[in-house]
Amino acid sequence: MQIRFDFSRSVTLCLIACLLMPSLVTAQTKSPIQPVRSAGEQNQTNARFRQNLNEIEALLKSRNQKPAHQPPLTKESKLFLVLEDSLKGIRYNRAPYGYHYLLTQLTLVNDSSKTVKLEREQVKAFVDGQPHPFAGLPSNLSNQSVSLGKKNLQLNKLKFEDAVEVPPGKQGSLWIVLGDLPAGPRISDFEFHVTVDGQPLVLNVNRFELGKLKYKTQLLGPSHCLAELTITGELNSINVGSLVKLVDELTLKNIKRFVLYFPDQQTQIEPNVKQWLPRIAASLGTNTVMGVPFPLFPAVITELHLSGEAFKDVSVPYLGGPAPQVTHATEEAAIHAALDSAMEVLPREKIAEQIREGSPAIKVAALISGGRQLTNAELPLVLELTSHKNPRVQEAALYALRYLGDPRAFQKLVEVAQTPPGPLFEMAIASLAESRYSGGQQALLKILKSHPPESQKIIIGVIARNPRPEWGAAIYEYLDSDNQELRQAAIRALVLNGHPRLFEVLSNALKSPQAEIRQVAFQELIKRRDNASESLAMDYVLQQLQQSAPTTEMLTFIDRMKDPRAIPLLFQHLEKDKLDAGLKISLIKTIASIGDESVEARFLAYYPRALPTEKLLILSTLQKLESPQFFELAKQALTDSNHTIVNGAVSGLKNSGTQEAVQVLAEGLDKASKSSTWNTIFGALSTIGTPEARRTIMEARLAGTNADKKRAAQNAMDNIYQRSPGNFYLKKGEQLHRRKEYKEALEEYDTAISIDELLVPAYLAKANTQNTLKQYDAGLKTVDQALEIDDMHARLYVTKGLLYSNQDKPQAALVELKKAIEIAPQDPYGYTVLASHYSRLKQHDQALATYDACIEANPTYMSIYDFKADLEISLNRPDEALKTYDRAIEANSRQMKAYSSKITLLRKLKREHQALAVCDDILKIDKNSIYAYLTKAYIYRDLKQIDEAIAACDAAIQLKPNDPDIQVRKAQIYNDAELWDQAIKVYDRIIRANHKNLDAYTGRGHSNLMKQDWKAAQDDFQKAYNLDNENSQAITGLAICMVYNHQEDKAIQFVESQLKKFEQDALFQYNVACVFGRALINLKDQTKTPAIQQQIAEYQKKAIQYLAAASRLGFNDADWMQKDPDLAELQNLPDFRKLVQQIEKKAAALR
Repeated sequence: MQIRFDFSRSVTLCLIACLLMPSLVTAQTKSPIQPVRSAGEQNQTNARFRQNLNEIEALLKSRNQKPAHQPPLTKESKLFLVLEDSLKGIRYNRAPYGYHYLLTQLTLVNDSSKTVKLEREQVKAFVDGQPHPFAGLPSNLSNQSVSLGKKNLQLNKLKFEDAVEVPPGKQGSLWIVLGDLPAGPRISDFEFHVTVDGQPLVLNVNRFELGKLKYKTQLLGPSHCLAELTITGELNSINVGSLVKLVDELTLKNIKRFVLYFPDQQTQIEPNVKQWLPRIAASLGTNTVMGVPFPLFPAVITELHLSGEAFKDVSVPYLGGPAPQVTHATEEAAIHAALDSAMEVLPREKIAEQIREGSPAIKVAALISGGRQLTNAELPLVLELTSHKNPRVQEAALYALRYLGDPRAFQKLVEVAQTPPGPLFEMAIASLAESRYSGGQQALLKILKSHPPESQKIIIGVIARNPRPEWGAAIYEYLDSDNQELRQAAIRALVLNGHPRLFEVLSNALKSPQAEIRQVAFQELIKRRDNASESLAMDYVLQQLQQSAPTTEMLTFIDRMKDPRAIPLLFQHLEKDKLDAGLKISLIKTIASIGDESVEARFLAYYPRALPTEKLLILSTLQKLESPQFFELAKQALTDSNHTIVNGAVSGLKNSGTQEAVQVLAEGLDKASKSSTWNTIFGALSTIGTPEARRTIMEARLAGTNADKKRAAQNAMDNIYQRSPGNFYLKKGEQLHRRKEYKEALEEYDTAISIDELLVPAYLAKANTQNTLKQYDAGLKTVDQALEIDDMHARLYVTKGLLYSNQDKPQAALVELKKAIEIAPQDPYGYTVLASHYSRLKQHDQALATYDACIEANPTYMSIYDFKADLEISLNRPDEALKTYDRAIEANSRQMKAYSSKITLLRKLKREHQALAVCDDILKIDKNSIYAYLTKAYIYRDLKQIDEAIAACDAAIQLKPNDPDIQVRKAQIYNDAELWDQAIKVYDRIIRANHKNLDAYTGRGHSNLMKQDWKAAQDDFQKAYNLDNENSQAITGLAICMVYNHQEDKAIQFVESQLKKFEQDALFQYNVACVFGRALINLKDQTKTPAIQQQIAEYQKKAIQYLAAASRLGFNDADWMQKDPDLAELQNLPDFRKLVQQIEKKAAALR
């Protein structure tokens, strides 16, 4: 039994999407690729895959885990599964927690002697133990990017095949995406069950990936408070959950400090995981809110550090506060950072114990962080470690010696300080410098005097980082050194340490014959803010300017001091032709910053030979100084061939905003012959927005013969109106008008006009609303007010013409409408209204001529072709309409609307083969046009050529294999051809891919209904109703099935309870009538008791009532009504026959 469904809306939406997004369709229909394995990976042998799986299983067994593969892999196993390129991803969209999915490449390894097939239909996925349907690539992931290995690519570039044949000794793979996974950071349990050649195979994804994670755990530090996890295997978005679980288990042993150490630079870390780990490590112990793509580490953790080559150059993004250092190049640095706070509070005995017994990394942490607690009792141990084989332990031991006052400590530091410069040398010097014992400082002073200049420079640098008053005298001695670098270091160190004669030192250094020494002194002087230092530095700068060009530091200092004495000296350098261009720019900027009107003459003299960038700066400077000379230079600049100069002049004039600036812009606009120039000028005038600026733009809309320039002027006026403070109220009024709240709209328009009395669009909108309210005289008055502001606004004349037309003044209307076209011959609106006016006067030939005039003036305005064709169709001139569509196609062969309109008309004229030819024309232009293929499918369906229809559908599916809507269209064609089983197979595939596809359930329900499988049909409609309890097809389908299953009362009560939602839905009303019609069929064989007869009469009455309602709402398929089996008990009733006649009469009138 048939039930009618409204597929037209979804078909239309699909086709419109195809029309409006040709570029997207093209982009998504390129041949998919398989960019997975490198050449080396492609050549992997079966033996290598077997070895990898054996290693994974062995590792799982050592950790007391179940096998990943079932049945367990043995030497006799001929078929087994592995995974490659697996990741768990999230697409962040409007869903609160994003759309979670699993991507993997399921690979079948064939060690048998025959070819086998890995089929998608034979792969069953389970998520957390529950079946999880899947098919190809979910449509919402089509443009999702992922990182596979070292490549970043979109998922739609992968090839999602239905099956792959695997020859003996080879491997074959299927890409699989499990979408719509449970949201949240938890990693679900994934498992694949596959049947190959009758043999069941099972692969657990989580355990397979866990087997790749190779690690060892070591407890370190005092009371084993630190766990170091050395990771050498692959870490990815699936087994990271196992890593977090391991850390969680260790925290149960009261371990709160962790180091993740990656010793091998080649260790594979999935990019998303590598990016997430430092962020989560830095956020521990803070209130930072972060996304949670992976399971969270326990909150009790106090330290988490990452080390190794993989993280040496990784920095943590800003988290809203000072980010701690959690990534380290070396293992020792990470362990030290993790144990720092613990070592600081340990008693001396425990510190000594860690130094004696700990690993090198623990020794380093204890010596540096716990060194303060050591006494001379531990000195022998520390001295012994200064010769340790590990250089970092040596450095740490030297560091700890700074806290000990025993002469032996100083002796050791002095001994190391006598060696050539290097890390140990510098550590020894730093420990002597920072020692709180005078012995260390005295020893350092002796070393300073005894070392050569190269070492003295390093020592002084270390001293500078540890300032003490007593260093001053020692450093002062080196100000007279013959070694230039040593003198520079001494000056810098003296500044940091302070000295009573520091000003004298810097003053003398400025007089040095060595430029480097002068530069160091100058740099230190300009850091000081006292008057004496600034005055000394300024005098030095002025002196240098007389001899050489200024440095960047000098220009910055001049800008700070704003000393006018520098201006003539700066101009002298600016006017030198050989000066560096970059320095000239800096000179102009500095002069502009410190100068006044006295610089105008020099700038004017220099301007003609200035470079373009320099000219821009000069123009900007003169404008800021409000120089009258600016406008003369701006006039010249507006005619410059260099557009950058033009932009600079316009920018200055815009910033000026004066009447003189508007006049200069107007003159430049008259002369402008380049679109770049006039667009820039229009933009400036729009920003200025004064009445004079507006008038300039208004006049430009009609001046000259350049249509592009006129159009740009109109756009500029529109920009002014959009930026008007009254525009908010104008837009608000337009919204009220659309809601038919006309009086409220008028109030908003009046508010807009009161704010900006020059806002012409507000007058126009007000007049249009008055026209709607039939306030024609008031509307004419409003238009005249606007024309006083802008008498060349074409649309004001159009509105005036409409008002006259509505006052039955056709000749006056014609005058205004023709005036509008005369003003704006490129604006199609005037032509459209004029043509409509002619049609209203029954002057159809003039209307058609008006459309032709519009097409001639603006042949690329495609809607006008449709307007003309609609009129020709209404005049019963279909062949002329077809010619009009051909003109549109000739004007723009890539605009699909004309093709679709032509096809629609040809189908109405029953010229199906011509319509097919148009589809072929589309495919010649765009071979990937889904619209063309689907349209061909429907035409072939109408011609009863089902094989050709299905072939056209398959061509569309090949272009977008993951689009379920196209699959639904294919199934519908099978249904239309009454090939129910084929339709059900297609619907089954759609549902396997997405078990929430509503159209698939309603479509399959229809197919089962026609097969008289009432129970299956009812199940499908029930599932559809569960997905959307306001879907009319689900509701009426479910009700029909209830009647078929002899649940008439339940069906009628159910469907009538839904009526209020679908009062204006013709098909819903029709299908409700079918419910009553089917109920009548069920009553046919019952004994005609008075109660039954009364019930039959009531059902007949209601069925006719709902059919009449469907007719009123637009249902006009009288042929189907007369053969619909659900209405069989109604078709001989007089009321039914009468209704059919009414529908046929109405359809004939429409034709």
